[in-house]
Amino acid sequence: MRVVVLSIAAFFAFVLFAGSCSEHKTETLEGARNSIVQFERQMDTLITEITVLDSMLAQKAGANSLQQQFHRSRAVYKRAEAITEYYFQGLVRRINGPALPDVKTEDGVVWPPHGFQVIEQLLFADYHDSLRKTVSEEAQLLLTDIRFVKANMAHNAILPRHAYELLQHEIIRIATLGITGFDAPVSVAAIPETAAALEGIRLFCQAYFGDSVSAELNIAIDAGIGYLGAHNDFNTFNRLGFITTHLMPLSRLLDVYRPQQADTLNFSAPFSGSFADLMEGSAWNPDFYAPYAKAATSKEKVALGKLLFNDRRLSASGKISCASCHKAGLSFTDGLPKASNLVHGGSLPRNSPTLYYAALQSAQFYDMRSTSLEDQINDVMQNSNEFALEARSTAERLLADSFYRKALQKVYGEKNQPGGYEIRNAIAAYVRSLNPFASRFDKYIRGDRKSMSQQEVNGFNLFMGKAKCGTCHFMPLFNGTTPPWFTKSESEIIGVPERAVWNNARIDKDSGRYKINAIRELLFAFKTPGLRNISTTAPYMHNGVYTNLEEVVEFYNKGGGVGIGIDLPSQTLPFDSLSLTVGEKKAIVAFLGTLKDSH
Repeated sequence: MRVVVLSIAAFFAFVLFAGSCSEHKTETLEGARNSIVQFERQMDTLITEITVLDSMLAQKAGANSLQQQFHRSRAVYKRAEAITEYYFQGLVRRINGPALPDVKTEDGVVWPPHGFQVIEQLLFADYHDSLRKTVSEEAQLLLTDIRFVKANMAHNAILPRHAYELLQHEIIRIATLGITGFDAPVSVAAIPETAAALEGIRLFCQAYFGDSVSAELNIAIDAGIGYLGAHNDFNTFNRLGFITTHLMPLSRLLDVYRPQQADTLNFSAPFSGSFADLMEGSAWNPDFYAPYAKAATSKEKVALGKLLFNDRRLSASGKISCASCHKAGLSFTDGLPKASNLVHGGSLPRNSPTLYYAALQSAQFYDMRSTSLEDQINDVMQNSNEFALEARSTAERLLADSFYRKALQKVYGEKNQPGGYEIRNAIAAYVRSLNPFASRFDKYIRGDRKSMSQQEVNGFNLFMGKAKCGTCHFMPLFNGTTPPWFTKSESEIIGVPERAVWNNARIDKDSGRYKINAIRELLFAFKTPGLRNISTTAPYMHNGVYTNLEEVVEFYNKGGGVGIGIDLPSQTLPFDSLSLTVGEKKAIVAFLGTLKDSH
């Protein structure tokens, strides 16, 4: 009888659970339908606004009128940005990407830029009537893309995990791209556009979550929009205050919609958390960038990799280890302009980069020729100017040592005969562990407001705003791994000189990525490096041309290579001077000092 009673109880529990799931599923479907209907209306409005812009061009409207209509158009886009950029990743670069060529190294194709930023550049950088046809053509192409987005959104399912992730992505996008001026570089409309993006978050929440949207969430969004309205000057905007007082709390309020583990599938991503998680250095998955699933990091691999990293038997001469050029006391650099050639004497072609946070990027080396740490390590092992010993030979040498043989078999399994791959993977695992997020900047973000001085806070705000550093060195990694997906690493053409001179400079002869992919648009392009621990990694640039951070900041202040006299039409860095004052330059250097990890 007891079993029957329990069975009946279990039956009713199942019915209640099934009813609850059915109700939840119904609510989700209704929210998804509401969101899509709302999005389609936003696209209709956007199509109307862009059509008006095109009509104004035909009527030969003046620059000021065209600019105002452009602002109206992109504000509509910003309100719908969260969905557009989440579901149409392959198209958004052509809708609102940088006004720079899109280089596809896999097939050598170079796509010209299109979209809002191209139109912005044409309208806001000395517009004249001869550009009218070009702007109209760009508007027509943009309309085609927007219509495509509208027509195809209905084929996407906005699942609960999608809803949560796209909202957090939008906050990440606001903080790392929006308020930096990344997608409003000429119009300098980043602050009002950020307000539109926040309103877009509210509209999506209301459509998708309905009555479950809390009063606190609406209050937080109102407060953020109010702050933006009251502090709308781009150059003086307090970005750090806005991030810590408005965006991070908003991110945490949205955690009520974070799906339970049972509601998510096992998707691998480099980052899978909230904006607050991102700023606090959590929810990263360095293994995402590993070449194979079996390459996943473990404590045992890290410990073994650290031993191998410091073992000179990895080199043919028995005199060189990874630590020879990546010294822990120098933030895993060597303090030299260019790495020493410890085999034949002299120097190697480039500076030794730090290994801190090197795992959180999709490409290795300044020329981005390796897509994983394992591949990068293999390149070093085979290089006749470095280790000059293939990984397989290295494995044979180490397996002759009973300690390593037992250690490798313990980590990788006794049934497997460890070889070159296991050696590379263990060292890579150690490098993947070097992401401490333990700087004074990190302490400030986590709530210790005394860990940074006012000068350093000012330096952050300049870095992320007027100085435009944050448009290439994306927060919080401050490298070229692009948010919010973090699956791609960027390179830039900045015009590094061969000598530290400020007039009539000549570009360094190293052609960068062009050596690997002979595409004109990649000539003198180098991977955007990470800036964490930069105060301890001098000298700077791929050739070590600058000995201190003051020189680096001055280089950018002058407009990069073009600003110091180099003829470089393909430079991706803005040519014009940043017009930083002496105090502003000092503040930026002071901020960079806060990125040093405590060990």
